[in-house]
Amino acid sequence: MDIPEIPDNSLTKEINEIVEIALKLNGIYRFDFYFPATENEISKIEETINYALPEDYKDFLRFSNGMLLNSYTADFLNIDRIINLYHQEKAGWFPADYIIIADIIGDGEVLCIWNKTGKFIRYFDGEETFFDSFKEVLRSIIDYIKEVDEEYLLND
Repeated sequence: MDIPEIPDNSLTKEINEIVEIALKLNGIYRFDFYFPATENEISKIEETINYALPEDYKDFLRFSNGMLLNSYTADFLNIDRIINLYHQEKAGWFPADYIIIADIIGDGEVLCIWNKTGKFIRYFDGEETFFDSFKEVLRSIIDYIKEVDEEYLLND
């Protein structure tokens, strides 16, 4: 498992915790970290969606341009995949101003940025859970992994 350099930014604590979990669960579950996004790639997505991404989400992209956590728990899309999805026609029931940035739990739930407010939304079958920051999203995913995989994480 290749792990990018952990940045000193608004998500350092959460990223360190994710890496620690990944190292403990490696071999049990799949964790993939990708090369950091460049500032040009971040600018490209902001131009495409005509929206300035929240700074903490940009801090995440500067660490890893996409990331797979715990095989199925969260699959954060890289910038190219986000742009491709953004250009695809959305189903009539899906909010047009939600930008999909991750698949959650592998059951059709997605994580989105609402480009009107900058809030993050977990969206599944018409149900919405709102988060004020990307840090809050990561905390909820970290807590979920710790709860579900407690027995593996406690056995060092």
